[in-house]
Amino acid sequence: MQKIKILFSFLFICAQINLLFAERTGGTCYLKAEKDGKDVLELSAGVDFYAVPEGKIFQKVWIECWVQTKKLYDGIQLQNKTKLYTGNRKFIGKVLQAFNPMQVLEEKDSMTHIQLSGFIENSCTDHDYIPEKDLGSLLLKATKNAKLNYFDPFLKKYCFIKQQENNNYTSYLISEPEFVSMTLLPRILMIFYKEELIAVFHTRSVEVKLYDSIEMESEYKMIYNSKFTEHTKKEMVEIYRKKLEKN
Repeated sequence: MQKIKILFSFLFICAQINLLFAERTGGTCYLKAEKDGKDVLELSAGVDFYAVPEGKIFQKVWIECWVQTKKLYDGIQLQNKTKLYTGNRKFIGKVLQAFNPMQVLEEKDSMTHIQLSGFIENSCTDHDYIPEKDLGSLLLKATKNAKLNYFDPFLKKYCFIKQQENNNYTSYLISEPEFVSMTLLPRILMIFYKEELIAVFHTRSVEVKLYDSIEMESEYKMIYNSKFTEHTKKEMVEIYRKKLEKN
């Protein structure tokens, strides 16, 4: 329970400064509580969210938003026609059918912060805002000694979280949710050695040409610069494993 509370606090802080979400709606979208259920939510274009693939048609999403506290029935159920807002009070959608949020968090100034979970069609995603797609385009054009400044606009666009590692390594991370355990797991982890890209850990498909690409384990793949030694590869994997352990 303590881990979940810490995670929710972390998500709340990051959501306010637009850090963690790697997808957004490309137009008006509709969310279902269950894949075979009715639409319960209408989302506007440009709404940021977490997502994990759920087959060829749907993806499961995690949305952060605020609602008027009085619109929560018994403090736990969203009522029909309830409007949804960002932390900055920007309108992002409305409820079409009463349903329960995934989590009800804090109340502030007559508004309540909630987290929603459900399913939207893959076609709803803004296809010009997919990190793996943009990263693949960069890697296809990159030289094997591509430096940090080449990737910097990409890292800023998706608000990667930077961390200085040991031995001249710097990592850049975006995460994705694991809905069962309610934790965050690495989605893309880019590792630089003295500002040179040497590895990319990723859970989804990324096109690559000049870099070698190998599957390390079932839960992730690793793209790496083969001029580095086996010892260097072990250090990179250790950095990745530390990200997993933090969750």
